[in-house]
Amino acid sequence: MKNKIRTILSAMALWFVLFLILDWWNSYPKVKVTPIVTVETIQDKFDSLLQNSLREYTLAGIGVGIVKDRKIIYQKAFGFQNLNTLDSFSVNSLVPTASISKIFTALAIANFLSSKGINADQKISSLSFPKSTESKLGQLTFWDFLVQQTGLKNPGIVKKLLSPDAGKPLIEYGNHLWMEDHKVPDNLTYEYHDGNFDMLGYFLQESAQQSFENYLSTNILIPSGMTRSFFTKEWPIDTIPVVGYQETFVWRRMEPRHITFERSPSPSSGLISSIEDLNLFLIHILRGEMGIFQKELNLLTHEKGEAPLGFQKIQLTNSEWFGHYGGQAGYSSLLIYSPSQNSGLILLVNTRDSKNFRKKIMDQLVQILSSIPPKT
Repeated sequence: MKNKIRTILSAMALWFVLFLILDWWNSYPKVKVTPIVTVETIQDKFDSLLQNSLREYTLAGIGVGIVKDRKIIYQKAFGFQNLNTLDSFSVNSLVPTASISKIFTALAIANFLSSKGINADQKISSLSFPKSTESKLGQLTFWDFLVQQTGLKNPGIVKKLLSPDAGKPLIEYGNHLWMEDHKVPDNLTYEYHDGNFDMLGYFLQESAQQSFENYLSTNILIPSGMTRSFFTKEWPIDTIPVVGYQETFVWRRMEPRHITFERSPSPSSGLISSIEDLNLFLIHILRGEMGIFQKELNLLTHEKGEAPLGFQKIQLTNSEWFGHYGGQAGYSSLLIYSPSQNSGLILLVNTRDSKNFRKKIMDQLVQILSSIPPKT
């Protein structure tokens, strides 16, 4: 009996040693950073913050864009988009933005609804939806989906692991939920679920009778100058070298982490974009009545001072901003803007946020930004 216990313990010890070796072997060292010696200008402060963040939070690469008074005042990137090839992370690096995608899906559905004279509080069934079969989902409103109060629930970890739905075409996913005997609760409560925005994308493409990605590109991305951004149907893409990472379990090193999109394309999380493109978007969304998205924002805004439907209200350094967090596998992002401060910021990182670094970095960026004298 004692020999059997010794054998089991020895096997476990050997397995643990092998795990440590593999964890080291399959990972990359932290990015080495040369600190900025002299920090005098606002640009120096931004640069220093981002360089220090690479080391402090064990990041592979980081990019930031800042718009103030409708002008780009900062866009820069540090670190690497690929630790194997050591390709530099740049403001042109195309990166999965995860749930920031929801902002663009909200604007796209608002664009379509406004063209049809439909309000957000009207039922889904008000669309000329090419389905002969009625669905209980049709009795919900666009508002319900935009604020994620539809009764749709996350499937849970076990079901996700066993689910064959990864990469399922959007039309198949939408058709399945439309035909499903969905039980709408009497009291709709908030539950964050990507399926709400994926269904909005499905409603959009079925009603517009063109693919979701084409409609969004034609009506939202291209008009705002985001000519290199797109909603992907696959990942990774051979022509895009960026890789997502996470900190290793034991060593303070980095290992690749891969995305599997649940839908193809994914209106909730499939936008691939860059600092440069998203800075252009921030300029347009901050232009107010002169902006190209004003009719969409009017449709999505319920009360003055509230975040538009599909956007989050985000508290940073004693000020409120509108925008959205994004996080998926080895990628993390945060986009915020404030009409009252006439400012917007975008943060893209190809590392999983396990330390709440998005909010911490953005807090510091906003503090530096607030030290800039107001425009006279």
